[in-house]
Amino acid sequence: MNTRRTFLKTSSTGLATILAATSAPSILRGDTLAPNRKLGLAIVGLGGYATRCIAPEIASCKHVRLAGVVTGDPKAKGKKWAAEYGFDEDAIHDYSNFDKIASDDRIDMVHIALPNSMHAEYAIRAAKAGKHVMVEKPMATSSAECEAIIAAAKKAGVLLGVNYRLHWEPHHLKAINLLEQGQVGDLACGNYEFSWGYVSALTGPNKDKVKKWLLDPKMTGGGAMFDTGVYPIQAACYLTGKEPISVRGIPAKRHPELFSEGVEETMSYELLFDDGFQAMCRASYSHSGHQCATLGNKGSVEVLPGVHPNGKRGSVFGQSGAGSPNPKALKLNGRDIPLKQTLQQATLLDAFATAIQNGDKTFKTPGEMGLRDIRIIEAVYKSAAKGGLSVSI
Repeated sequence: MNTRRTFLKTSSTGLATILAATSAPSILRGDTLAPNRKLGLAIVGLGGYATRCIAPEIASCKHVRLAGVVTGDPKAKGKKWAAEYGFDEDAIHDYSNFDKIASDDRIDMVHIALPNSMHAEYAIRAAKAGKHVMVEKPMATSSAECEAIIAAAKKAGVLLGVNYRLHWEPHHLKAINLLEQGQVGDLACGNYEFSWGYVSALTGPNKDKVKKWLLDPKMTGGGAMFDTGVYPIQAACYLTGKEPISVRGIPAKRHPELFSEGVEETMSYELLFDDGFQAMCRASYSHSGHQCATLGNKGSVEVLPGVHPNGKRGSVFGQSGAGSPNPKALKLNGRDIPLKQTLQQATLLDAFATAIQNGDKTFKTPGEMGLRDIRIIEAVYKSAAKGGLSVSI
């Protein structure tokens, strides 16, 4: 079931061909950039996420400007974006001429906002074009693809980051700090979930407007696990400062008429750490539910949905959208800890641009972190195929 412009016409170039192509010179481009100018960003893929979440925040960036786009619809959508965001029409690129961005000096970095299965191809091509690469999560649909992206970025001498924006979000950062301080004592376990009501959307009155590419395992890599499952994995790792040593996965499907083979509706999974810490996690399309609670022998730290001044309720892991923060709240042993709300994409992109300007050779959320998470996801699926037996990582 291919949508998103028929899988962008089955992808313009195969990944194997990309890997075989010659690479750009190994130069860390940040070394040649003027230290105080805004870096030019091109968004690759102008779907809902780029439209609602990335683009509206760029005006708030201190170090980034929107310099161009890559789209399958350059004449209509591309020109509309150029008019709205004020970049030159000759900075509108399409997938057939994507590699020409190598000669577009207005573009310093790209943000890959395509379906999961296309992340690797275009991240690798962007790196070979000499552009720094921010890739959406999950980083790719296999650990082999992640490894290929990392290798391409290193060979080209460009910076690679994964959009794990919560590493800069104040509520999640404070939760990490409180746990590091021992505010809840010895850590025992955690409950982490990012589920959303895709079933309701697919069967509701506006079902014809709902994105369908999430139903295609070739485009997504799987089901709910490959959609939001990386968030609980991330939370369990950054809140404990550790990585799991084994996992168990239990898939479920209550609406087989909606989800085909290879697309689970729900995945419940356990992450076990070497000190005995246990993270119980879930990603589901059956309902909307968010949890981020870490428990110790002296209490708990919990990130919760906050409430915007306009009354709109936020979510634990959700991104800011339409240029407004996604409100979050934090509790330590039931006590509210007030913190500022932020534009997460703007903060992430500014951090990435600053790292480029500084000539950094790695980023706070590097490709290696994305690779780790995909290896964990692969282990969860392996466990699920074995009936939920424990699988070592």
